[in-house]
Amino acid sequence: MATVEELKRQFQQRDRVVRVLTVDGQLRAVAIKNSRAARTAQERHGLEPVGARLLAQALAASALLASFLKGEERILVEAEGDGPIQKVAAEALQVGEVRGYVRYAVPREDGVPLRLSTNPLGTHGLFRVVRILYNHIEPIVSVVELQPGDIAANFEYYFERSEQIPTVVRFDTAFDADGLLSVSAGVFVQLMPGADPAQLRKVEQRLDELPPLGELWAAGVMPEALLEQLLPAPFTVLNSTPIDFFCRCSRERFKELLTTLQIADIEEMRRLGQNELVCQYCGERYRLEEREFEELLKRMRARTN
Repeated sequence: MATVEELKRQFQQRDRVVRVLTVDGQLRAVAIKNSRAARTAQERHGLEPVGARLLAQALAASALLASFLKGEERILVEAEGDGPIQKVAAEALQVGEVRGYVRYAVPREDGVPLRLSTNPLGTHGLFRVVRILYNHIEPIVSVVELQPGDIAANFEYYFERSEQIPTVVRFDTAFDADGLLSVSAGVFVQLMPGADPAQLRKVEQRLDELPPLGELWAAGVMPEALLEQLLPAPFTVLNSTPIDFFCRCSRERFKELLTTLQIADIEEMRRLGQNELVCQYCGERYRLEEREFEELLKRMRARTN
């Protein structure tokens, strides 16, 4: 049986997103630790550090936004540009599931780090936030021009231009000697309608005075404790949700998608031996057997009769 100390350590290591509202109604804030989820994503996709850092930030951004949603509602965060990293995409559900991927302009499988660049996504492109909500037939899509820098810079700019809400965003990542993510964390603070802007300036000042988020997490500082140091007023915790890298892809889901193609397309795939299906979000590979091609074609032909 685990000791109290072991249980405490396990709890501290658990990825979580915590959303709060100050009791004076001036600020709402979210603190997130997604180190394990981000490292799992890096390992699944074989990402070098620059791509892993951007994906860790995108996973954090999507998860903290999803904390404002309900149940199976979900958020997609996408940054697409003309840099060496062509696209970063992350999806999160309110229940704590996150997944995502990175697409390089030139395919990479060597794991060699990109040369350090201040604009790995490039200088021209788009940053999107997509909300898939209950009682909405179509997704709600918000788009702004891509800004120089990382996901944090674009996330803050998005709220300034699209949502027009004063927002402070800070993400932090750290890597071990092997180039694998050891820490991924973030904090997000917004001014509520009618609130005093000085409250947000206090948060920015405190953020500048505090050690990096990664150091605080490594020292065992929990999300609630971080927010206590950061926010100028007491707060109420609205939710605290564990986070896991999790993808709902499956062999059956892929096969169902294949039935939306033409019969000739499936026959051509079988003839060319194109029998491996890869999920872009989690990297899982599914290899179709000959009998599965037969079953697909049988099902598709039955639909056309």
